[in-house]
Amino acid sequence: FAECFARFSGRTFLVDGERHYTYADIDRLSSQLALNLLELGLRPLDRVVPTLPNCAEFVILYFALQKIGCIPIAALVTHRYAEISQFVQLSGATTCVYPERQGDFEFEPTIQRVKAENPTLKFCISLEHLRTLIEKPAKGSLKHIVIDPTDPCIFQLSGGTTGIPKLIPRTHNDYAYNSKTAAPVCAVTKDWVLVLALPIAHNLPLACPGIQGYFFQGGKVVLSPTTRPAEI
Repeated sequence: FAECFARFSGRTFLVDGERHYTYADIDRLSSQLALNLLELGLRPLDRVVPTLPNCAEFVILYFALQKIGCIPIAALVTHRYAEISQFVQLSGATTCVYPERQGDFEFEPTIQRVKAENPTLKFCISLEHLRTLIEKPAKGSLKHIVIDPTDPCIFQLSGGTTGIPKLIPRTHNDYAYNSKTAAPVCAVTKDWVLVLALPIAHNLPLACPGIQGYFFQGGKVVLSPTTRPAEI
């Protein structure tokens, strides 16, 4: 990631409504968030369950977690108690990140119920709190973080056809190779723009080639909060 952040620093990487971020912006903000998460108490190999919609904060969080070796579990904003509680229990997650509400559903009571039932869950970070951690000036350096390329970088989810989705570990080497291979197969170049309307954490929009594949090519990703054709 560091090589691409440097090579494409001035190019626009991410668009979320009126918000535009260059590669350098994402690098700076994700490093700032990474340091603030370390200060909060997260540690390498901690499991994190983000149930976020298609928003810039997810992308910044994803890169921040990669920089400190934490492992996101690719949950969806449509998941509720049954899924979130199982993900936390199976993985021993220390952290949940969630929007205050999605439609008529308020996340806070569910997250607090999961926390009460799982002693490993220490940090419950709302989207509003996440934005504060992204913008908060941070001190320190990430140079001491050592990441094993064969460690998991994410737990993707099975289709859930036999019940609640199972967790699928993907290593740093595996996931980088996946995206670096998928992008050229799809003929992605730095001039291509991806409109991402599928749930952002799914394997295809995240890495096949998805966000990562366009990132490695110097391309641009535009986030769509909806799948309505007219709005896309």
